[in-house]
Amino acid sequence: MIKIVMATNNNGKIKELKSMLSDNFWVMSQREAGIKDLNVDENGMTFEENAIIKANSIKDIIRNSAYIIAEDSGICIDCLNGYPGVKTKRAALEELNLQATDYERNEFYINKVANNNNRKIVWQTVIALIDLEGKIKTFTGEVEGVVAKEQAGDNGFGFDAMFFIPQEKKTLAQLTDKEKERYSARKRAVEKLVKYLEENNL
Repeated sequence: MIKIVMATNNNGKIKELKSMLSDNFWVMSQREAGIKDLNVDENGMTFEENAIIKANSIKDIIRNSAYIIAEDSGICIDCLNGYPGVKTKRAALEELNLQATDYERNEFYINKVANNNNRKIVWQTVIALIDLEGKIKTFTGEVEGVVAKEQAGDNGFGFDAMFFIPQEKKTLAQLTDKEKERYSARKRAVEKLVKYLEENNL
């Protein structure tokens, strides 16, 4: 059995990966691997760099005893030159100087693009995998949409209420859970990871 340690304690993420892999894989959280919460300095310039930084922080502890998976994600707004990008979680906090709610953060971004015709937004997730030999491979998932003119929907969190999917004529927060699965950047990245692991008989 191949052991995989994920750089997270999010049970939902652990469960999702387990459900997509065969019984040949043993997936565990960092807590289950005996690792306490890590204070990682995510100072990368890209989601890929940050995912690798997180994965390496686990590798420094467990060495080569298991495969390691870590991820980073966020939104990139086209007319703002990819902003907030890797600063997705903290950009609004830094500029607004407050512990902003999801609603306040979304209003912050909507106002930033108010006078732009190009409202394209990309949600990107990058997953980094470190194998037993220390080799690194990354997998990227992306979803494109536009910044909504106003927030809508209550089935979601984070930026869901401002992320409008043109083909659905709805924001992510207006979609059902089943519909949202089709527009999950994380799921698209996980699917690529799973395909790689299974095809390479790791």
